[in-house]
Amino acid sequence: MSYISPCFRFLFPAKKNKLTEFDLNYSSDVTIPASSAIINLPFSVTTPEVTTNTQSTYDNQGTTSKLIDQVILSKLNFAITGAGNFDFLKSIEIYLSAPNQAEILVASKYSIPETGLTQLDLDVSGDNLKEYIKESSYSLRVKAVTDKTIAQDINIHASEVFHVVAKLKNLFN
Repeated sequence: MSYISPCFRFLFPAKKNKLTEFDLNYSSDVTIPASSAIINLPFSVTTPEVTTNTQSTYDNQGTTSKLIDQVILSKLNFAITGAGNFDFLKSIEIYLSAPNQAEILVASKYSIPETGLTQLDLDVSGDNLKEYIKESSYSLRVKAVTDKTIAQDINIHASEVFHVVAKLKNLFN
């Protein structure tokens, strides 16, 4: 076992972590409309814009938008908020868009089992989305294919978690 004297620690302090990591949590709601005609054909529904308000979070984490290295969608969960389940759904793709940014596929789920699920964790792409989250808002477009008719509107709450890696601003002043 080695011993490091306090004097040595003072002369050679441990390296200060130059990065901060944190999560940004957002949510949005989408309604898949009732329909008796759309089966095995893709259709799209867009969520209302989600305001990012990231600057206050960046300040609290000791960084700024200019020092963001990476933003990855780490989790996207869909939960049915009323009656129903995901048995009607064959596949789903989620696209992210933001002002001044092209739309990008960020999550999907294919071959969804008919087991009465009311929550669905989607497979995320792992793309770096820092330019999208730097914008003032974003929207999600849901592209779905159903394998059953939908007798009533299905209300879905989407929970998004973005993992951020950024440099600390006080180390770069």
